[in-house]
Amino acid sequence: MINRKWFLSLATMSALTLAACGNGDTTDEGTTDEDVAETEEGEETAAPTTGGEGVLDVWTFTDEASTMINDYYLEEFPDLDYEINISEIPTEEFETQLDPVFGTDDAPDVIFAEQAFVKKYVESGMLVDLSQYDGIMEGAEATFDYVKEIGTQADGTFVMNSWQTTPGAFFYRQDLASEHLGIESPEDMQAAIGNWDGFLETARELRDATDGSIYMVSGREDLNHPYYMSRDQGWVVDGELVIDDQVYELLDTAKIMVDEGLMMDAEPRGEEYFAAMNSDEVMGYSLPTWGMHFWLKPNADETAGNWRMVTGPTSYFRGGTWIGTTQTSDMQDEAAQLIEWLTTNEDFMTTWASDTGDVVSNENVVEEVRGDYEEEFLGGQNHYDAFADAIPNIDGSIITEFDQGIAGAFDDLALTPYSKGEVTQEEAIEAFKLEVQNLYPDIQVD
Repeated sequence: MINRKWFLSLATMSALTLAACGNGDTTDEGTTDEDVAETEEGEETAAPTTGGEGVLDVWTFTDEASTMINDYYLEEFPDLDYEINISEIPTEEFETQLDPVFGTDDAPDVIFAEQAFVKKYVESGMLVDLSQYDGIMEGAEATFDYVKEIGTQADGTFVMNSWQTTPGAFFYRQDLASEHLGIESPEDMQAAIGNWDGFLETARELRDATDGSIYMVSGREDLNHPYYMSRDQGWVVDGELVIDDQVYELLDTAKIMVDEGLMMDAEPRGEEYFAAMNSDEVMGYSLPTWGMHFWLKPNADETAGNWRMVTGPTSYFRGGTWIGTTQTSDMQDEAAQLIEWLTTNEDFMTTWASDTGDVVSNENVVEEVRGDYEEEFLGGQNHYDAFADAIPNIDGSIITEFDQGIAGAFDDLALTPYSKGEVTQEEAIEAFKLEVQNLYPDIQVD
């Protein structure tokens, strides 16, 4: 049976809605048989649209876009002489819908792109150079460097910016830590798991103290993002596949945790993964800023208040959303105004941070907000302050346009089968390399 809280939280994140709004009003467009698309699961959804002349078309994978535009931007600018048409597309369908029209007159004016595929669009050569807009550039002086780095092409052209940062953390159950490990505070927990050796040793202590009834983590996704995002080099450097030392350490750690019964080994984002947030089976999850709001909170109502967060074995980041405007747009100035306000306006960002708990990309706002923030879900802990300390450690240079395909291939062909003991490490790496060569023939694979 599907866990209802899990199902609803995913529906909130990925359901496709179609809204057109202008001058502060929102109206439904309606669809015809030609306005229907299918998700990977074969479910019919409304297809994304472009509204024509006098309409600023925004395509997004996140419902945050609708909230920011409808509830904040249009409240600030109620008398725009154009409409804003927002097409919200499930993340797994976003590229499929956008790629066939990207670079044509049928493309939207504004796109919101997720970290997994943002570099593909940044490096496409089909986004507008934002440096021509003084307001954006002046505001972006306070934007954290890694955010701008990811939104900048290899030739130095700045084409996408973001309103948020996404440092990661280890969210854990303080009540379970106190009862079974004698760990009474986040400071004690961080001291215990401040490196991977300590993380493994603490996981073993937890297993022994509970006769294996409580796992340290849910599964391999609690390991791969901290390892991936703490690499010294990205997956591709100068056209060549790079398997960083951290990738090999990830394989070793995952294998140990499966062999020794230290993690549940639940499928990432599956029913078991989310259900354990409301049970006493899992000590913690590796999640970024948004993971607490969109994944943990909706599925942990019975354990709310017992959670805390620490950096964990390594600083890392995960996800994030960047905004850019297409070169084919006939409303580039209007698009630039939207991007400037959402990604650099400090009044908006301060309000957004207060209303949502999102860790914003503006350094001045973060410094202002972090001092006295309290999160009830975390027992009153100031998560904003802890996340703020982690932002300077984020290295945006390791993000490449190939990340989504390569990371997926590594998880499917190397990490998963090796950690389960189905193949040797050598076999896992060889299968991974062959798949990368198949996916990207122009990448040199040794």
